[in-house]
Amino acid sequence: MKKLLVLSLCVVLASTSIVTASPLSSMANMKMQTPTVLDPTGTFDGSIGYQTQGNWTAVGTINGTYELRNRFGRFNGEWSIQLQNQSATGTMRGGFGRHILIGRITIEGRDRAMPIIGFIGFRNETFFGRFMSLIGPAPYFKGTYT
Repeated sequence: MKKLLVLSLCVVLASTSIVTASPLSSMANMKMQTPTVLDPTGTFDGSIGYQTQGNWTAVGTINGTYELRNRFGRFNGEWSIQLQNQSATGTMRGGFGRHILIGRITIEGRDRAMPIIGFIGFRNETFFGRFMSLIGPAPYFKGTYT
């Protein structure tokens, strides 16, 4: 099911980029606009977890930096999870838009990177969302950015 979702998203993104790139003649009628840079660099801190009966249970942390350009941004950071007697750490990097998150995570001690896809939202200098990968559950995350 997750593979089908990722494949569907790739098809949609590829088809929208083809459709938006095809009407080049209409671009001649558009006025040139200077791109606005909202916040070129910043940092984020947050937690990974789940919510049960209104209480947030954190099982890990995320932190790193981001770069915001017009409608899209890029992030680069680290994550760690502590579940029962096991723990894992790694790095993450990717891009995000207004409501979507796409990237890659690596697990320390393994030679493999895994793709992630998820949903993200922003409100009053906080972010929140959920992401999933090919293996494992789909955890929630939340935090603050500056």
